[in-house]
Amino acid sequence: MNARDSWDRLYAGDDRPWKGEPDAFLPTEGSVLELGVGNGKGLSAFSLDAVPIGLDFSRQALISCRRWHSLPLIQGDVTALPFKDGSFPFVSASHVLGHLLLKERRKAAKEMVRVVAEGGSIYINVFGEEDMRCGKGGEVEERTFERGNGIVCHYFRQGEVESLFPGSGVHRAWERRIPKRYHGHDEVRQERRCLLVRE
Repeated sequence: MNARDSWDRLYAGDDRPWKGEPDAFLPTEGSVLELGVGNGKGLSAFSLDAVPIGLDFSRQALISCRRWHSLPLIQGDVTALPFKDGSFPFVSASHVLGHLLLKERRKAAKEMVRVVAEGGSIYINVFGEEDMRCGKGGEVEERTFERGNGIVCHYFRQGEVESLFPGSGVHRAWERRIPKRYHGHDEVRQERRCLLVRE
């Protein structure tokens, strides 16, 4: 089963698989490209002045998003974005890069830089290497694990996101830790977040 089939199967079974807290508020206005839009959970982070466009390579994810949100949706691959250079002042990718292998992460980062306007911003949200799920499943690359559903997840070290975007300035880098009680054990969900500026 390829990655797209795995995501289609996930969304066909549950059209809102991501139910946690939304991302931090993002100071957006004008056109915003939301990559890996999924069920649209990340859209709540955008300001009212934003005009979001959602992209996902899973048709089932787009069907799910359409049930909950009204916005333009495009089926496409983050490693080969169907947009002209400099098309968007803001590009957002929440929990997208982590579901790609290294070669794909590098391609996706180049595509994000290509389609964001000069002086525009790129927001990235990924899981960190101290996340409770790091190490679960079969390791297919360093700190990249495939679980039973066929979906891979990479867990990022500090500074690793920034290294994918050489030539882009780091406006802000921060993390969020969410304590969890899981099967009687204290665990933590760790997210690494980065707001980059295309120079």
